Amino acid sequence: MFQMKLALDIVETKQRYKDQFTAASSILKFGRYICDVLTKNIQLNDILANKLETDFDAIIFEPGRMSSCLAYLGANSTLPVIHTSPVPINTYTERITYGDVHNPATVSTLLFKSAIPKTFVQRLTNTLAFLYISTKTRFQEFLLQVIESKPYDLSIVTPPSLVFMNSHFISDKARPTPSNVVNVGGIHLKPPKKIPQDILDFIENSPSGVILFTFGSTIAVSSLPKNIITAFKEAIAQLPQRVLLKYEGEMKDKPINVMTRKWFPQRDILLHKNVKLFVSHGGISGLYEAVDAGVPVLGFPIFIDQYRNIDNLVESGMAISMEIFSVTRDTFLKNVLDLVNNDKYKHNAKVASEIFKDRPMSQEKSVVYWTEYVIRHKGAQHLKSQALNLTWYQYFLLDVIALIVLFIFIAVLLVLKCLKFIRTIYTKMYSSHTKLKSN
Repeated sequence: MFQMKLALDIVETKQRYKDQFTAASSILKFGRYICDVLTKNIQLNDILANKLETDFDAIIFEPGRMSSCLAYLGANSTLPVIHTSPVPINTYTERITYGDVHNPATVSTLLFKSAIPKTFVQRLTNTLAFLYISTKTRFQEFLLQVIESKPYDLSIVTPPSLVFMNSHFISDKARPTPSNVVNVGGIHLKPPKKIPQDILDFIENSPSGVILFTFGSTIAVSSLPKNIITAFKEAIAQLPQRVLLKYEGEMKDKPINVMTRKWFPQRDILLHKNVKLFVSHGGISGLYEAVDAGVPVLGFPIFIDQYRNIDNLVESGMAISMEIFSVTRDTFLKNVLDLVNNDKYKHNAKVASEIFKDRPMSQEKSVVYWTEYVIRHKGAQHLKSQALNLTWYQYFLLDVIALIVLFIFIAVLLVLKCLKFIRTIYTKMYSSHTKLKSN
């Protein structure tokens, strides 16, 4: 149904998402494209019109990261609505989905390049970007609803009974969340399978260990500029470790310690005891696999949430982050050797893995329990935030602040009036005394 976005050109992708503002616009447009496709699906429309209330117990969907248009799926139903989020935070749809918004003084937005805003400048930048992008995207969508109104624009947003968030305290710093948000980070992780024999031999016959280098299925490593690829090859050739490199096509002048494939069983390889390092673009799924396996990470974030994903692991002491277009042979080699040879990164990765795995129940069981919970309790309205019942100016206390300012203004005005009155009386008394003395 949807246009596949795999093996993207890295230069074009970086340009399309070059900053928070262009990224926000691109994500908004893509969200509405998804809604356009879904509304034309005959099977889905039949379910929504004729079978939803009789054949189903709940509605589960991903609402989008900028646009709320997909909320039409649950708009005309009495069934509990459950949202899923593949990213650790939905900064720009928080207010309209589960009521509360994060505090930009302590929580980075989805598109911010740091895990947490530490300095004054970072807090200022994070806050201004949050306010600007939130306002701009809401206004953009409002214009689209007016100028190019679609059927899904007529729907009223139904706040979800539950939100399954692809987040965890290791990959995303602790923050206040509503009672109906359940963290299920790493839910995609499955028991390891047998590694193909040729890859397994390559790994086990490397006395110094192996490095897995992949930018996932979204980005094509072969689309990197030639000077960057050359820098990588020259640095890798000096490493004592072997390197498994996901690469599209044939690599010219491939170092002898490199195996290239269009695809590697990433999860299975990372769990092998001989893997020393994971070189990644910062996709959240791959990072969960690295955390689960206790493998240090060298990150080259490309777009959207990948910067804050990598930086969260940097904060945990198990990763180093680099800028892909400024990498050189020497800087890459230095960071790889540091991550492989410095025991603190391996130790911190193992600690992170232990924390990641320490849960009262598995992610799968958590999803089952809470889904059945909201069905049993008819939508579990008691889990929803009171913030959903407030207007935007009430939520941000603008009416309270306005009243306080008014009281302060009146109090200051009264004080000034009193001072003016006292001054007038004093002036008159002084004038009378001076006149009497003169006489």
